[in-house]
Amino acid sequence: MHSTNLLSSVLQVCFLSSICCFAGIACCGKIRGQTEPSPPSASEKTNPVKPPLQSLLRMTFEESKELRVVVGELVACHEIQGHLILDADGQLTAIAPSELKRIEELPGTLVPTPAKELAARVLKLLPAGFKTMQKDHIAVCYNTSDVYARWNLSLYERLHKGFYAFWKKNGIELLPPRFPLVALLFETKQGYVDYASKEFAGAENTIGYYHQTTNRLASYDLTGIEGMLPPGAQVNQELINQILSRPQAERTVATIVHEACHQISFNSGLQVRLGDSPLWFSEGLATFFESPDPNSPNGWGGTGKVNIYNYQNLARYMPQRRSDSLETLLMDDGKLRSGETMTSAYAEAWGLTFYLLKSKPKQFASYVKSIREIPPGKTSSPKERIELFQHSFGDDLSKFDKDFVRFMQKVR
Repeated sequence: MHSTNLLSSVLQVCFLSSICCFAGIACCGKIRGQTEPSPPSASEKTNPVKPPLQSLLRMTFEESKELRVVVGELVACHEIQGHLILDADGQLTAIAPSELKRIEELPGTLVPTPAKELAARVLKLLPAGFKTMQKDHIAVCYNTSDVYARWNLSLYERLHKGFYAFWKKNGIELLPPRFPLVALLFETKQGYVDYASKEFAGAENTIGYYHQTTNRLASYDLTGIEGMLPPGAQVNQELINQILSRPQAERTVATIVHEACHQISFNSGLQVRLGDSPLWFSEGLATFFESPDPNSPNGWGGTGKVNIYNYQNLARYMPQRRSDSLETLLMDDGKLRSGETMTSAYAEAWGLTFYLLKSKPKQFASYVKSIREIPPGKTSSPKERIELFQHSFGDDLSKFDKDFVRFMQKVR
C-alpha cells in the first residue's frame, strides 16, 4: 500500500493480513459467502473429519447471526484458527471454529471464474457508471476516462511481462495467474476512499493498495493528484505524457507499479497469499520493480534500475543507521508499519533487495523458495526468521551487513 504521506502511521493493511490468525482478517472486506446455503446432495460428505488440503468444500457458517455458505478449495486448516477457503473468484474466506456449522466435501476440483464473468461480478459491487476493459492478463473496472484506464492497462501488461522475464532469468519459474487479475480505478479520491474504507481503516491516507483477501488492486485517477491536472482538463494521452514528465509524478507511477507488483507476486507463485512473507521482503520486491522513468511512454523504467526515491532516503538514513538495523528489519515488521521509521525502513528494504538481487541472485532464489514453502497460518518467530535468512545468505550477519553497506555506498 502507498500512503499520501510516507510518515503516516497508517498500517500497511495489504500485508497486515498475513498475521497468523486468519479467521480475523480474511473477511475484512465482508465478502464472506452467500446467504441461504443449498442442501447437500447425496454424493456430498457432511462434516468430514479433517478434509485434505485442496479438497473442494461447501462451508456453512454463521456471521452476524446469519447462515452463509462459501464453496471453494481448502487452503489451510487449524484447530484454533479455523479454515481458510479459496473460492472460484480467487477470494479467500476465513472461518473461525466457533462460526462453522457444516462442512461438505464435493466431488471435482475448483474451476476459476472466467475473466469476463469475474469482471461482471465485480461491477455489481461498484457504483453505477463503472465499465470494464481487458487485456491478456488483467481486467480493469473503472469509471475514469477510457484513456486513463487504457494507460493503466498498458502499464500493468508491461510490468507483467517484465516481472516474469526477470524471474525466469534469475532461476525462478513462475506460474501463470490461476485467477483473472482485477484492478479497480476510481474517478475520484472520495469514490476510492468510500470503497476502500469497507476493507481497512485509514483509506483516506492512501492512494492505492492490493488486498490479499479479495485479490483485487484499487486506486483512483492520479493524474489530478496534488494539482497536477489543470481544472476542467480532459484526460488524453498527450496530457498523461505531460503529467508523467513532471517531477511530482514520480510517486504516482511508483504507486501504480508498486501495488500491481504485489498483485502479480502473489498470483504467480512467487509469494503465497496470507503466507508468512516478511514485510521487508514483500515491500522490498515491490520497491525494486517500481522505478519510474519520465522518458518512458508509460512512465515505468523497467526492472532492476536504481529506485532514486528510496536510494536518496537510504543515503539520508545511513549516517544514523544503528548496528542492529538489518537484524531488526529481518525479525520484525514493525519498522515498516511505524510512522516514525516507515520511510527509512522502506528504503532499507529496497536497498537490501537491490543488493541481494544484484550480488547474490542464486542465494536470493533459494530464500524465495524457502519462504513460499511456509504454509498459510504459520507465523515464524523472530529467531526463525533470522535462521531462514542465514540458511540462504550465511551465518555471519555482521559481515553480511558490512558488505551490504559497502555495496550501497558505491551505487550511483
